[in-house]
Amino acid sequence: MSKIIAILAAVLSISSVAPAHAQTDLAALAAAAKQEKEVVWYTTTSAGDNQAIVAGFSKKYPSLKVQVLRSTGEKLRQRILTEAAAGQFYSDTASVSSMEMGLLKSKNLLQPYDPPEAANYPAATKDKEKYFTAIYARNFVMGYNTAMIAEKDRPKDWPDLLDPKWKGKFGIDEEEFEWYGTLVEYWGREKAGKFMKALAAQQPTLRRGHSLLAQLLAAGEFPIAVVFPFEIEQLKRSGAPVEWSNSSDPIVTSINAVGLSTKAPHPNASRLLINYILSEEGQTIIRNVSRVPIRPGVRPNVAKLDQSTLKIHYVPADMFRKIAEYEKEFRDLFWKKS
Repeated sequence: MSKIIAILAAVLSISSVAPAHAQTDLAALAAAAKQEKEVVWYTTTSAGDNQAIVAGFSKKYPSLKVQVLRSTGEKLRQRILTEAAAGQFYSDTASVSSMEMGLLKSKNLLQPYDPPEAANYPAATKDKEKYFTAIYARNFVMGYNTAMIAEKDRPKDWPDLLDPKWKGKFGIDEEEFEWYGTLVEYWGREKAGKFMKALAAQQPTLRRGHSLLAQLLAAGEFPIAVVFPFEIEQLKRSGAPVEWSNSSDPIVTSINAVGLSTKAPHPNASRLLINYILSEEGQTIIRNVSRVPIRPGVRPNVAKLDQSTLKIHYVPADMFRKIAEYEKEFRDLFWKKS
Protein backbone atom coordinates (compact mmCIF):
# COMPACT_ATOMS: atom_id res chain seq x y z
CA MET A 1 0.00 0.00 0.00
CA SER A 2 2.83 2.41 0.84
CA LYS A 3 4.31 1.92 -2.64
CA ILE A 4 0.97 2.73 -4.29
CA ILE A 5 0.63 5.88 -2.19
CA ALA A 6 4.16 6.93 -3.15
CA ILE A 7 3.43 6.50 -6.87
CA LEU A 8 0.18 8.43 -6.61
CA ALA A 9 1.96 11.21 -4.76
CA ALA A 10 4.58 11.40 -7.53
CA VAL A 11 1.88 11.61 -10.18
CA LEU A 12 -0.01 14.34 -8.35
CA SER A 13 3.17 16.31 -7.68
CA ILE A 14 3.78 16.61 -11.43
CA SER A 15 0.33 17.53 -12.62
CA SER A 16 -0.23 19.39 -15.86
CA VAL A 17 -0.52 22.66 -13.93
CA ALA A 18 2.71 22.21 -11.95
CA PRO A 19 5.14 25.13 -12.38
CA ALA A 20 7.82 24.66 -15.02
CA HIS A 21 10.70 24.97 -12.56
CA ALA A 22 9.36 22.03 -10.52
CA GLN A 23 10.04 19.52 -13.31
CA THR A 24 13.48 18.43 -12.12
CA ASP A 25 12.86 14.92 -10.85
CA LEU A 26 12.99 12.73 -13.95
CA ALA A 27 12.09 9.57 -12.08
CA ALA A 28 8.90 11.17 -10.79
CA LEU A 29 8.27 12.69 -14.21
CA ALA A 30 8.62 9.29 -15.88
CA ALA A 31 6.14 7.82 -13.36
CA ALA A 32 3.64 10.56 -14.18
CA ALA A 33 4.21 10.19 -17.93
CA LYS A 34 3.62 6.44 -17.71
CA GLN A 35 0.04 7.09 -16.61
CA GLU A 36 -0.56 9.11 -19.80
CA LYS A 37 0.58 6.20 -22.02
CA GLU A 38 1.48 8.29 -25.09
CA VAL A 39 2.80 11.58 -26.43
CA VAL A 40 1.89 13.38 -29.68
CA TRP A 41 4.75 15.17 -31.43
CA TYR A 42 4.15 17.75 -34.19
CA THR A 43 7.43 18.31 -36.02
CA THR A 44 9.06 19.53 -39.21
CA THR A 45 11.97 17.10 -38.76
CA SER A 46 12.13 14.65 -41.67
CA ALA A 47 10.55 11.22 -41.21
CA GLY A 48 13.77 9.24 -41.03
CA ASP A 49 15.34 11.64 -38.55
CA ASN A 50 12.35 11.95 -36.22
CA GLN A 51 11.93 8.16 -36.21
CA ALA A 52 15.53 7.77 -35.07
CA ILE A 53 14.73 10.01 -32.10
CA VAL A 54 11.51 8.10 -31.42
CA ALA A 55 13.40 4.80 -31.46
CA GLY A 56 15.86 6.05 -28.85
CA PHE A 57 13.11 7.51 -26.66
CA SER A 58 10.98 4.35 -26.91
CA LYS A 59 13.92 2.18 -25.90
CA LYS A 60 14.43 4.31 -22.81
CA TYR A 61 10.70 4.62 -22.02
CA PRO A 62 9.05 1.51 -23.53
CA SER A 63 5.69 2.15 -21.84
CA LEU A 64 5.13 5.34 -23.86
CA LYS A 65 3.89 5.38 -27.44
CA VAL A 66 5.02 8.31 -29.60
CA GLN A 67 2.62 9.55 -32.26
CA VAL A 68 4.37 11.76 -34.83
CA LEU A 69 2.76 14.21 -37.22
CA ARG A 70 5.36 15.53 -39.65
CA SER A 71 4.83 18.43 -42.06
CA THR A 72 6.47 21.61 -43.36
CA GLY A 73 6.73 24.62 -41.07
CA GLU A 74 4.02 26.64 -42.77
CA LYS A 75 1.55 23.74 -42.93
CA LEU A 76 2.25 22.64 -39.36
CA ARG A 77 1.84 26.16 -38.02
CA GLN A 78 -1.44 26.55 -39.88
CA ARG A 79 -2.69 23.21 -38.56
CA ILE A 80 -1.95 24.20 -34.96
CA LEU A 81 -3.66 27.58 -35.41
CA THR A 82 -6.68 25.99 -37.07
CA GLU A 83 -7.04 23.36 -34.36
CA ALA A 84 -6.76 25.97 -31.62
CA ALA A 85 -9.40 28.18 -33.28
CA ALA A 86 -11.75 25.18 -33.20
CA GLY A 87 -10.94 24.50 -29.54
CA GLN A 88 -9.04 21.32 -30.43
CA PHE A 89 -5.68 20.57 -28.86
CA TYR A 90 -4.00 17.39 -30.07
CA SER A 91 -0.27 18.13 -29.96
CA ASP A 92 1.79 17.69 -26.82
CA THR A 93 5.17 18.66 -28.22
CA ALA A 94 5.96 21.02 -31.09
CA SER A 95 9.28 21.41 -32.88
CA VAL A 96 9.53 23.97 -35.66
CA SER A 97 11.85 26.88 -36.47
CA SER A 98 12.47 29.48 -33.76
CA MET A 99 10.52 31.99 -35.86
CA GLU A 100 7.49 29.67 -35.95
CA MET A 101 7.91 29.01 -32.23
CA GLY A 102 7.89 32.74 -31.62
CA LEU A 103 4.57 32.99 -33.43
CA LEU A 104 3.06 30.08 -31.46
CA LYS A 105 4.25 31.70 -28.23
CA SER A 106 2.62 35.01 -29.20
CA LYS A 107 -0.68 33.15 -29.78
CA ASN A 108 -0.49 31.52 -26.33
CA LEU A 109 -0.11 28.09 -27.93
CA LEU A 110 2.97 27.17 -25.90
CA GLN A 111 3.46 26.97 -22.16
CA PRO A 112 6.72 27.58 -20.31
CA TYR A 113 8.83 24.58 -19.40
CA ASP A 114 12.43 24.70 -18.23
CA PRO A 115 13.79 21.19 -18.91
CA PRO A 116 16.67 20.09 -16.66
CA GLU A 117 18.78 19.41 -19.77
CA ALA A 118 18.27 22.98 -21.03
CA ALA A 119 20.74 24.16 -18.39
CA ASN A 120 23.50 22.86 -20.68
CA TYR A 121 22.53 25.14 -23.59
CA PRO A 122 23.80 28.66 -24.43
CA ALA A 123 21.40 31.50 -23.61
CA ALA A 124 21.19 32.48 -27.29
CA THR A 125 19.61 29.11 -28.12
CA LYS A 126 16.83 29.32 -25.52
CA ASP A 127 13.74 31.46 -25.14
CA LYS A 128 14.30 33.89 -22.26
CA GLU A 129 10.92 33.02 -20.78
CA LYS A 130 11.50 29.25 -21.03
CA TYR A 131 9.00 28.54 -23.82
CA PHE A 132 11.38 26.65 -26.14
CA THR A 133 14.95 25.43 -26.60
CA ALA A 134 16.96 24.81 -29.78
CA ILE A 135 17.63 21.24 -30.89
CA TYR A 136 19.52 21.60 -34.18
CA ALA A 137 20.86 24.27 -36.52
CA ARG A 138 20.40 25.04 -40.20
CA ASN A 139 23.11 27.36 -41.52
CA PHE A 140 22.64 29.36 -44.72
CA VAL A 141 25.97 29.20 -46.59
CA MET A 142 27.42 29.42 -50.07
CA GLY A 143 27.99 26.01 -51.60
CA TYR A 144 29.98 25.50 -54.78
CA ASN A 145 30.79 22.82 -57.31
CA THR A 146 34.53 22.13 -57.08
CA ALA A 147 34.62 20.66 -60.58
CA MET A 148 33.25 23.89 -62.04
CA ILE A 149 35.17 26.52 -60.08
CA ALA A 150 38.94 26.80 -59.69
CA GLU A 151 40.07 27.07 -56.07
CA LYS A 152 41.24 30.68 -56.50
CA ASP A 153 37.78 31.73 -57.71
CA ARG A 154 35.68 30.09 -55.01
CA PRO A 155 33.39 32.54 -53.16
CA LYS A 156 34.12 33.26 -49.51
CA ASP A 157 31.67 35.99 -48.46
CA TRP A 158 28.26 37.23 -49.60
CA PRO A 159 29.60 40.22 -51.61
CA ASP A 160 31.55 37.74 -53.77
CA LEU A 161 28.23 36.78 -55.38
CA LEU A 162 28.08 40.26 -56.94
CA ASP A 163 31.08 39.58 -59.19
CA PRO A 164 29.85 39.90 -62.83
CA LYS A 165 31.25 36.46 -63.67
CA TRP A 166 28.53 34.86 -61.50
CA LYS A 167 25.60 36.52 -63.23
CA GLY A 168 22.97 33.87 -63.91
CA LYS A 169 25.25 31.20 -62.44
CA PHE A 170 24.01 30.61 -58.90
CA GLY A 171 20.92 29.14 -57.32
CA ILE A 172 18.81 30.39 -54.43
CA ASP A 173 15.62 29.21 -52.77
CA GLU A 174 12.63 31.08 -54.14
CA GLU A 175 11.35 31.50 -50.57
CA GLU A 176 14.59 32.52 -48.85
CA PHE A 177 12.70 34.92 -46.56
CA GLU A 178 14.44 34.08 -43.26
CA TRP A 179 17.89 34.62 -44.76
CA TYR A 180 16.80 37.86 -46.41
CA GLY A 181 15.15 39.26 -43.29
CA THR A 182 18.02 38.33 -40.99
CA LEU A 183 20.56 40.06 -43.23
CA VAL A 184 18.35 43.15 -43.26
CA GLU A 185 18.34 43.18 -39.46
CA TYR A 186 22.04 42.35 -39.14
CA TRP A 187 23.42 44.74 -41.74
CA GLY A 188 20.77 47.42 -41.53
CA ARG A 189 18.37 48.65 -44.21
CA GLU A 190 20.85 50.67 -46.26
CA LYS A 191 23.61 48.06 -46.62
CA ALA A 192 21.22 45.13 -47.01
CA GLY A 193 19.05 47.02 -49.49
CA LYS A 194 21.99 47.78 -51.77
CA PHE A 195 23.27 44.22 -51.57
CA MET A 196 19.91 42.58 -52.26
CA LYS A 197 19.15 44.87 -55.20
CA ALA A 198 22.55 44.08 -56.72
CA LEU A 199 22.10 40.37 -56.00
CA ALA A 200 18.73 40.29 -57.75
CA ALA A 201 20.33 42.00 -60.75
CA GLN A 202 22.67 39.00 -60.94
CA GLN A 203 19.63 36.96 -62.05
CA PRO A 204 19.98 33.93 -59.78
CA THR A 205 18.18 30.71 -60.64
CA LEU A 206 15.21 30.27 -58.29
CA ARG A 207 14.30 26.81 -57.05
CA ARG A 208 12.16 25.57 -54.13
CA GLY A 209 13.95 23.67 -51.40
CA HIS A 210 17.52 23.57 -50.13
CA SER A 211 17.84 19.82 -50.67
CA LEU A 212 16.99 20.31 -54.34
CA LEU A 213 19.45 23.19 -54.62
CA ALA A 214 22.24 21.03 -53.17
CA GLN A 215 21.42 18.20 -55.57
CA LEU A 216 21.35 20.53 -58.58
CA LEU A 217 24.64 22.06 -57.46
CA ALA A 218 26.21 18.60 -57.32
CA ALA A 219 24.77 17.79 -60.76
CA GLY A 220 26.40 20.90 -62.25
CA GLU A 221 23.26 22.90 -63.07
CA PHE A 222 24.99 25.93 -61.58
CA PRO A 223 28.39 26.40 -59.90
CA ILE A 224 27.15 28.16 -56.71
CA ALA A 225 24.05 27.97 -54.51
CA VAL A 226 22.81 29.13 -51.11
CA VAL A 227 22.48 25.82 -49.25
CA PHE A 228 22.50 24.06 -45.88
CA PRO A 229 26.03 22.72 -45.23
CA PHE A 230 24.94 19.45 -43.59
CA GLU A 231 23.35 18.50 -46.92
CA ILE A 232 26.57 19.39 -48.74
CA GLU A 233 28.49 17.14 -46.35
CA GLN A 234 26.06 14.29 -47.08
CA LEU A 235 26.67 14.74 -50.82
CA LYS A 236 30.43 14.85 -50.30
CA ARG A 237 30.32 11.47 -48.60
CA SER A 238 28.69 10.06 -51.71
CA GLY A 239 31.52 11.45 -53.86
CA ALA A 240 29.84 14.60 -55.21
CA PRO A 241 32.23 17.46 -56.18
CA VAL A 242 30.82 20.02 -53.74
CA GLU A 243 32.09 22.17 -50.89
CA TRP A 244 30.89 25.16 -48.87
CA SER A 245 32.33 28.36 -47.50
CA ASN A 246 32.47 28.87 -43.73
CA SER A 247 33.89 32.40 -43.85
CA SER A 248 30.77 34.45 -44.66
CA ASP A 249 29.83 37.20 -42.23
CA PRO A 250 27.27 36.47 -41.04
CA ILE A 251 26.29 32.84 -41.46
CA VAL A 252 22.56 33.24 -40.96
CA THR A 253 21.37 30.35 -38.80
CA SER A 254 17.83 29.12 -38.30
CA ILE A 255 17.35 26.87 -35.30
CA ASN A 256 14.74 24.18 -34.97
CA ALA A 257 13.38 24.36 -31.43
CA VAL A 258 11.15 22.25 -29.22
CA GLY A 259 8.46 23.33 -26.79
CA LEU A 260 5.45 22.21 -24.73
CA SER A 261 2.00 22.83 -26.22
CA THR A 262 -0.20 25.05 -24.08
CA LYS A 263 -3.01 22.52 -23.60
CA ALA A 264 -1.04 19.33 -24.09
CA PRO A 265 -3.25 16.26 -23.52
CA HIS A 266 -0.19 14.39 -22.22
CA PRO A 267 1.91 17.13 -20.58
CA ASN A 268 4.22 14.95 -18.51
CA ALA A 269 5.03 12.62 -21.40
CA SER A 270 5.71 15.74 -23.45
CA ARG A 271 8.11 17.09 -20.84
CA LEU A 272 9.89 13.75 -20.82
CA LEU A 273 10.23 13.75 -24.63
CA ILE A 274 11.49 17.34 -24.69
CA ASN A 275 14.08 16.61 -22.04
CA TYR A 276 15.19 13.49 -23.94
CA ILE A 277 15.66 15.37 -27.22
CA LEU A 278 17.80 17.92 -25.38
CA SER A 279 19.83 15.29 -23.54
CA GLU A 280 23.29 14.17 -24.63
CA GLU A 281 21.76 10.92 -25.88
CA GLY A 282 19.07 12.69 -27.90
CA GLN A 283 21.55 15.16 -29.38
CA THR A 284 23.89 12.31 -30.30
CA ILE A 285 21.05 10.76 -32.30
CA ILE A 286 20.53 14.11 -34.04
CA ARG A 287 24.24 14.18 -34.87
CA ASN A 288 24.19 10.60 -36.12
CA VAL A 289 21.46 11.42 -38.68
CA SER A 290 23.83 14.14 -39.98
CA ARG A 291 21.99 17.09 -38.43
CA VAL A 292 23.90 19.79 -36.57
CA PRO A 293 23.25 19.43 -32.80
CA ILE A 294 23.06 22.50 -30.59
CA ARG A 295 24.13 21.01 -27.26
CA PRO A 296 27.72 21.95 -26.37
CA GLY A 297 29.90 18.87 -26.13
CA VAL A 298 28.04 16.95 -28.82
CA ARG A 299 30.17 17.66 -31.84
CA PRO A 300 28.78 17.38 -35.37
CA ASN A 301 30.03 14.58 -37.63
CA VAL A 302 32.18 17.09 -39.52
CA ALA A 303 34.49 19.42 -37.57
CA LYS A 304 33.84 22.24 -40.04
CA LEU A 305 30.19 22.25 -38.91
CA ASP A 306 31.08 23.01 -35.28
CA GLN A 307 28.84 25.98 -34.51
CA SER A 308 31.36 27.53 -32.11
CA THR A 309 33.77 28.12 -35.02
CA LEU A 310 31.30 29.85 -37.36
CA LYS A 311 30.30 33.51 -37.61
CA ILE A 312 26.71 32.77 -36.67
CA HIS A 313 23.82 35.18 -36.44
CA TYR A 314 20.56 33.52 -35.44
CA VAL A 315 17.24 34.22 -37.14
CA PRO A 316 15.38 36.27 -34.49
CA ALA A 317 12.47 34.42 -32.89
CA ASP A 318 10.30 37.54 -33.23
CA MET A 319 10.89 37.79 -36.99
CA PHE A 320 7.35 36.48 -37.52
CA ARG A 321 6.20 40.04 -36.82
CA LYS A 322 7.99 41.27 -39.96
CA ILE A 323 8.12 38.15 -42.14
CA ALA A 324 5.19 39.23 -44.36
CA GLU A 325 7.06 42.47 -45.10
CA TYR A 326 10.30 40.63 -45.87
CA GLU A 327 8.47 38.10 -48.02
CA LYS A 328 6.93 40.86 -50.15
CA GLU A 329 10.28 42.63 -50.55
CA PHE A 330 12.04 39.41 -51.53
CA ARG A 331 9.38 38.52 -54.08
CA ASP A 332 9.38 42.04 -55.56
CA LEU A 333 13.15 41.94 -55.95
CA PHE A 334 13.83 38.39 -57.06
CA TRP A 335 10.71 36.97 -58.61
CA LYS A 336 10.38 39.64 -61.27
CA LYS A 337 14.00 38.96 -62.22
CA SER A 338 13.47 35.24 -62.76
